[in-house]
Amino acid sequence: MANVGCEEKLRLEARAFLQLAKTGQHPLLPVLLPAHPQGTIEYQPYGWTVIKGHIKYFEVFKFVDGTILRNLLLKNPQPWYQHVGWIILSVADCVYYLHQAGNLHLCLNPDVVLVRYDKQGIPRPILLDLGVADPGKSIYEMWNENYNLAAYTAPEIADGYTGVSPATDVYGLGVLLYEMLAGRPAYEYYLKKDPAILKNVTEGEFKTTGRIDLKNIPEIAEKAIALQPNQRFPDVLAFVNALQPNFPPIPAERRSFKVNWRILFIILGALLVISLLLLLALSTVPH
Repeated sequence: MANVGCEEKLRLEARAFLQLAKTGQHPLLPVLLPAHPQGTIEYQPYGWTVIKGHIKYFEVFKFVDGTILRNLLLKNPQPWYQHVGWIILSVADCVYYLHQAGNLHLCLNPDVVLVRYDKQGIPRPILLDLGVADPGKSIYEMWNENYNLAAYTAPEIADGYTGVSPATDVYGLGVLLYEMLAGRPAYEYYLKKDPAILKNVTEGEFKTTGRIDLKNIPEIAEKAIALQPNQRFPDVLAFVNALQPNFPPIPAERRSFKVNWRILFIILGALLVISLLLLLALSTVPH
């Protein structure tokens, strides 16, 4: 359901989900369903209802199990670095998919990533939303403070004039990577008001991750969140190409074998009938 101030964002997002699904559903994006059971997804990619006199817009997705990344970080602010890499590389693949479709996300933060751990203990993230989902409008015309948390907003959005690009989403991936490596956000936001946080963001002064136990990875995170877009990786592909060699390949998920009980009962029933027929045939044979 759309938060206050994000109604138009949700409507645009639902239409974008619909268009992306027509070109091929990305496995790490949620599956959009019709807003009403009796409707079709083409005509009702989103729905609306009235709660306490206010219109509320909503989307319906196929259920996916997991935990919001922020909740995971509350329990363990500094996950194992290898899991960190796999989470970021998976989310980056989704963001690159959006870029290939001509969209920018611009709203990455720990609240829009759902993480499921498979039976092998491998994190399997899902990117829950598409961000702004509309490259046709000026970001500064449509942006409002409810679209993203201040501590995760890129400097070029916060300053209101620099302009956005794929490097803006590199920044979003970078702040997630930084936070999981350092065990703290790049820009502290506890007990701070948004204007003070945004001032820190636009000044671009953050501490290093302090991860002297890791090679290359902290430097990649810090480059990704550089103040000026031209000081970062130019696009998500360049970011991934720098980060990926520092981690082993993400293991393929082992799918659990599911018994089709209907087919099993049909087979058992057929075997039982055959057995009865054989017994009947044997009983009629003269001794």
